[in-house]
Amino acid sequence: MKFKHISKNQVFKNDVITVFEETLALPNDNVVTWTFTGKKEVVAIIAELENEIFFVKQYRPAIKKELIEIPAGLVEKGEDILDAAKREFEEEIGYRANKWEKICTYYNSAGINAGQYHLFYATDLVKTQQSLDENEFLEVVKIPFNDIDIFSFEDSKTMLALSYLKIKKEGAL
Repeated sequence: MKFKHISKNQVFKNDVITVFEETLALPNDNVVTWTFTGKKEVVAIIAELENEIFFVKQYRPAIKKELIEIPAGLVEKGEDILDAAKREFEEEIGYRANKWEKICTYYNSAGINAGQYHLFYATDLVKTQQSLDENEFLEVVKIPFNDIDIFSFEDSKTMLALSYLKIKKEGAL
């Protein structure tokens, strides 16, 4: 299938998101306008200490409710993704991890978002200090791994990370 990119215009930009409209010629020669967000990278971290998994509970304005999810954040321009994961984890949770394992990189919704998610597993934790951004409000939640029902979560990065950890603990990885 051959798609032809005719034009691309930025229609909105702030510190978190850039929105583009792109005119495409489809393989059937129809011309359409596609709207999508730019390539912001996100790191997300699943971490455990003494068989408890760290989560953050925070309000998500887009869906008008609080979610419990693994800690995550945006990669700053020019920042290495592992350095970003380390920074975000310590800022949000107040722990430093001495062991890091990259799980995967994926697109969360490739039809409308060009950004990648980088998922990490962190262990060998040392307590430091939480350092939230001025406009960041969250609660750290720890749940014993054996008490977790993966499908009770509503956040895809959290569900993916928990699935990975479950498979890892079963010895299938």
